[in-house]
Amino acid sequence: MFDWLFGKKSKTRIGIDLGSSSIKIAELGRKDERAFLANYGLIQAKSEAIFNIADLKDAELADILKKLIAEAKITGRSANVSLPVEKTFSTVISMPIMPENELAAAVSFEAQKYVPVPLNEVVLDWTVISGSPGPAKTRPAGAADSIQGGQAGQDQAIQILLLAVPKEIINKITNVVRLAGLSVDALEQEAFSLVRSLIGNDKNTFMVIDLGRRGTDIIVVDQGFIKLSHNLESVNKDIILMEIDRIVNIFQMRYNKKVGQCLLTGGRAGEKEMFEFLSIKLKVPVKIGDPFARIGHGVAKELTLKEIAPQFAVAVGLALREI
Repeated sequence: MFDWLFGKKSKTRIGIDLGSSSIKIAELGRKDERAFLANYGLIQAKSEAIFNIADLKDAELADILKKLIAEAKITGRSANVSLPVEKTFSTVISMPIMPENELAAAVSFEAQKYVPVPLNEVVLDWTVISGSPGPAKTRPAGAADSIQGGQAGQDQAIQILLLAVPKEIINKITNVVRLAGLSVDALEQEAFSLVRSLIGNDKNTFMVIDLGRRGTDIIVVDQGFIKLSHNLESVNKDIILMEIDRIVNIFQMRYNKKVGQCLLTGGRAGEKEMFEFLSIKLKVPVKIGDPFARIGHGVAKELTLKEIAPQFAVAVGLALREI
């Protein structure tokens, strides 16, 4: 499972994050047995609407991406591309133990209860992440249990990671990338990329807050996997704080664990007012996540990378898939 949506291993190490008001691209290679930043590029819109995928025509967005690829001197020809959390649906569902040859049909039937749109309008994929039948398949980094209906934690059941992506979104992104002169190796929900670049193999419990220009994604990660994720269509700090408290309470009740640290990322993560507000209000340490901390880069780039790091967590996480 996930051979298509989550991609097969390829030689390309390019990550493209198509945001609502910016495009970020990162190209990683290997140096001294370590991931190394080869090239990167960022284009930020003066108007927040200019990079709204839903508004721009494919050719217009592709032209912007093509220019960025040229300016950043990206050499690869295929890429891993982000799927915005708010445009996808993922959850963990519990299924009764059953023979493997019966599971596919059962999951497809069960998915109708959880996916909020008709199944013929989405690409549906799933994988066993715990329990029988047979050995559990490899779990993608950051498997998500969304607030909308996850049932993780139940014993004597098969845990299934279910992902649904609208065909319209898939077609648009792949067409844009093709028009820009690249091919798509993999499409990945942003939350998975954030976990890979900011947390890696750390098994502690984190809350990742992706502070975008238009909305906010709140993710709880434990043992390297996303246990809860939620998209909030607000940038108001008080509303964000209330939602954080709600999600933390759900996590603590469901898993009987506490969040140990909060990582800020996204375009607004560097805003002093937001950082100080959350640092004071939250009862856990708050820091800005650094996707470049786990990869090598030139000394001359350090100052610049520190400034742009919060915006590159998704792009770097995408590129790290093949490292």
